[in-house]
Amino acid sequence: MTAQPMAIEDTEWRGDALDIVERWATQGRQFTADDLRQEIGRPAPHQNMVGPIFTTAQRRGLIVKVANSVSRTKFRHGGHQYEWLGIQEGNQP
Repeated sequence: MTAQPMAIEDTEWRGDALDIVERWATQGRQFTADDLRQEIGRPAPHQNMVGPIFTTAQRRGLIVKVANSVSRTKFRHGGHQYEWLGIQEGNQP
């Protein structure tokens, strides 16, 4: 039996993703999960980690849903996603 290398989980991904969303929110920017995936430049350790980033930011009052769209990412096959708007002072829909 040969030893298999243990996969190392990206423990920094969640914090990095939240930092990006928080930065965009303070800029009053509109963005999607596709934009986050592109900006972070590496996959989430698990595909179900992306959505909770937006839920966390929304609960913190940093972003609001402003539209529905479809993903441009090939592996998502045109799946549904929200467009989010960062809330900066005086910039609420």
